[in-house]
Amino acid sequence: MEEEGQKRLAKELDFYALHKDEWLKGYHGRYVVIKGSEVLNFFATFEAAYSAGAGAWGNDIDFLVRQIVEHEPTFSVF
Repeated sequence: MEEEGQKRLAKELDFYALHKDEWLKGYHGRYVVIKGSEVLNFFATFEAAYSAGAGAWGNDIDFLVRQIVEHEPTFSVF
């Protein structure tokens, strides 16, 4: 199931990887919300990030919420 999610969020994961080093400098520990190559914003908590993403795109649209840390866990929302 996780592999399917990674395929569905491939563009967002690639965009995150491209910008991670840059974001580590100014947003370390915060959560970024990404849809396609659009960054919604950066948030202090996962809950705030998810709520903003769902508010912007709805609960039935894929978007990525990812904590910006050097060795991050994965939080994928479908």
